[in-house]
Amino acid sequence: MPQSGVLRVRISAGGINFNNGEVMIMKKFLAAFLSVMIVMCASVTAFGATKSDVNKVVNTSVAYAFDGKYSQGGYTIANAKNFYILTKSGADVSAYKEAFFASAKDAAHAGTLTDVGTLGEIITIADKLGMNPENIDGVNYVEMLKNADPANYGASPYNYLFAAEAASAHGLTDAADAFCGKMIGFYTIGTGTDFWGGYGTSADDLAMFLITLKYGSGDYSQYTNDAFALLENTYSADGYVNYTPSADSTALALAAYSAYGNKTKADDVYKLLIDKFYDGTTGGFKADYDPYYATADAVFALAYYLPIADADPEPQQPQETTTKAETATKQATQAKKDTGKKSPATGSTGIAAASLTAAGAAIVLAISAKKKHEA
Repeated sequence: MPQSGVLRVRISAGGINFNNGEVMIMKKFLAAFLSVMIVMCASVTAFGATKSDVNKVVNTSVAYAFDGKYSQGGYTIANAKNFYILTKSGADVSAYKEAFFASAKDAAHAGTLTDVGTLGEIITIADKLGMNPENIDGVNYVEMLKNADPANYGASPYNYLFAAEAASAHGLTDAADAFCGKMIGFYTIGTGTDFWGGYGTSADDLAMFLITLKYGSGDYSQYTNDAFALLENTYSADGYVNYTPSADSTALALAAYSAYGNKTKADDVYKLLIDKFYDGTTGGFKADYDPYYATADAVFALAYYLPIADADPEPQQPQETTTKAETATKQATQAKKDTGKKSPATGSTGIAAASLTAAGAAIVLAISAKKKHEA
């Protein structure tokens, strides 16, 4: 008696024969095998957003928050942060450039341009616009930043990020490290930042702290490892938390992960930000208190995410008018080229297709053997 589950084939003068039970086993096996192969062929690995996806969100967000509010009165150094965010978004800021740098020059000549954050923003704006911040209307903003008092951070410790970014970009290593050192002064291992005198830490504060240290030259791993662990403690399924889940906190968490090149995590946070807070009607981001402010934070964060977002797929070439014979020849040639090619959907070699081919080959061999036996 044949063992259970074993397919037994009998060869007789009439060819290759299977009994009914064995036929059923083979049918079940082939059905299961083909089902797995179909799933493998159809599977698609989840990727992050493409650069085009991100740019579309940036463009609608700029139209909502900046064209719709912040840009309406123009820009001076009094609202340098918003002009910095707008400029880094890649938007056309030519209409505002002259007035902004005129206000910066006036403040420099008056001796009132002293806080390191505003100086950093001016320098980065100039860099982004292809200007030389060492000589704009006779003012050397890089030298001013180099000689500025690191303790003068203006209205918020967040400004150390803008100062460190500009200092690092212009080779002012000592200045960048000094700004990072001041930022660390607000941090306690295990509990995080305390920027506001007893209010404790938050996702927003931790993210800005982390991004600032990215521009220093020291080994800050003790602080960054701790800060990322605390940042994850602020995660919820509805977004990163500052009192409640918010677009601002989620956006700044995205900026932090992107700045450190953690693409897998950044992709997840980007999806969370879009799913929970993007408003397809306004083109901005939803918030309980100020959607314009939240949207500006999102634009700031997307400037960090865009460089690591997935590349756009290559555009398909327009089809040429060909005869049936030419089409058949091209298809045959392309089929040969595609053998072993990497799958764009899964990022792996065409295992599923190869497996199906192997299965087909096995069936063909069986049929051939049967025919040979019959002959």
